[in-house]
Amino acid sequence: MEAAKLIEDAYAKRLTDVHTEIDVRGVQATYLNSGVLVIPGTNEFRDWFDFNLNMFGQGGDGHGFEVVSGDSGTKWHAGFLEHAQIVYSFAKGLRPKFIVGHSLGAASAQIVGMSLRTPTIAFASPQTCRSRTRMPGEGWVVNICRVDDDVCHQPPRILGFRTIGSRYWLSPDPLKLGEDHKIDNYMDLLKTKKVKDRVPQAWPT
Repeated sequence: MEAAKLIEDAYAKRLTDVHTEIDVRGVQATYLNSGVLVIPGTNEFRDWFDFNLNMFGQGGDGHGFEVVSGDSGTKWHAGFLEHAQIVYSFAKGLRPKFIVGHSLGAASAQIVGMSLRTPTIAFASPQTCRSRTRMPGEGWVVNICRVDDDVCHQPPRILGFRTIGSRYWLSPDPLKLGEDHKIDNYMDLLKTKKVKDRVPQAWPT
């Protein structure tokens, strides 16, 4: 819940104890004096679809499901990798103790957390890479996903995409397909006993 609250505060522009932050080409990230790197993304599913998937080549930078190879040769969704590279350049000198991200920020958090081997929690995580082989550093990343959040199923597994690290699926009752992407919807579910009993209550180590 602490990690989710930081994301909520980031969207509401009420993060405190800020050490430094960036807003570069639409990429926002905030580093706190406590050593936590907070990476918000897009809070609305429709916005995420328009600017991050862009399947029809309109809006954003035209990434769609374009795949590019990273330095290690791993194939990544181009838009996610571009976002993560900006955050990584910001974070590598700071050496954060923890990383938390949501939505597009969760995609970036997966990549940056794995690369820096930093305990990372990613909410509403999309599927970032096309690699069947588990990569070094993935154990530092935990993804929290709702089964009724369409973003968590994109880009589709049928195209070979997957998340980085472990993934915990939250199943609310009733389901609200497609529209439960906001961080407050995750926070509501994280308060329930059945979820508390299943989801890690501490940062990955």
